[in-house]
Amino acid sequence: MAETSAALGSAGVASPQAEARTLVCFALGVEPSRLALIDEITDQQRETLARAVAARISGTPLQHVTGRAYFRTISVHVGPGVFIPRPETEILAGWAVDQVRRGCERVVELCAGSGAVSRAIAAESSPSAGWAVERSEQAYPYLIENLAGTPITPVLADMAEALPGLDATVDLVVANPPYVPSAQDLPAEVRRDPAEALYAGTDGLDSIRVVAGTAMRLLRPGGAVGCEHGEDHAGEVRRIFADAGFIQISTVDDWTNRPRFVTAHKRGPDHAKMEP
Repeated sequence: MAETSAALGSAGVASPQAEARTLVCFALGVEPSRLALIDEITDQQRETLARAVAARISGTPLQHVTGRAYFRTISVHVGPGVFIPRPETEILAGWAVDQVRRGCERVVELCAGSGAVSRAIAAESSPSAGWAVERSEQAYPYLIENLAGTPITPVLADMAEALPGLDATVDLVVANPPYVPSAQDLPAEVRRDPAEALYAGTDGLDSIRVVAGTAMRLLRPGGAVGCEHGEDHAGEVRRIFADAGFIQISTVDDWTNRPRFVTAHKRGPDHAKMEP
């Protein structure tokens, strides 16, 4: 593994030791917890590792090399055509898990991509029913595969018109939509994600406006929504959700103390005397 780490480090990979461990586990077909139990590797495994390292050095995202992305307590299958889930989104998923544990039984994820958030919710709590909405035909097969065996139903649709039969019946809506302004430059590795999963108009807020409107339509009175956004957008996003009619609007920071997502509630009976 030291040789692999050195090769990755020389190529400028930011976390060569961690990625070397991941690539070695991938080549050997073992979980990280069992790596120490491996005494020797076969020639075929060496060849697999060499190809994986070469692909990573050439700029292929680690998750595309292995076909797998780890997210909270679960992992999902990923590849070209689907957004790779990011560690920052784990906080939003954790918030959603807490809401389900507190009684939000019917859950909708918008802009679901690989379904990492929905799968984490299903693994860590017990929603009675859920729907994960994704409009990309390239991403949708990953969503189907990753949600197999969960109570979450994948839905191929534009979120603006999705699930009309659920209007005013959903307890929780969660979304990690595109939020990069169209003119903003991104690192080359990030640009390997689908453009439609990254960019959202000149100000980066087009998709978030749709999330706010769709969440207001789907949620029952008193229901909650959580939506990730760019670190420079917190104030604007709060205004978007206020303009959509939401109350109890708050911004939640990520692990680096940067504004990461907004939470809000649809007015219900318990809010009758409350001001927005």
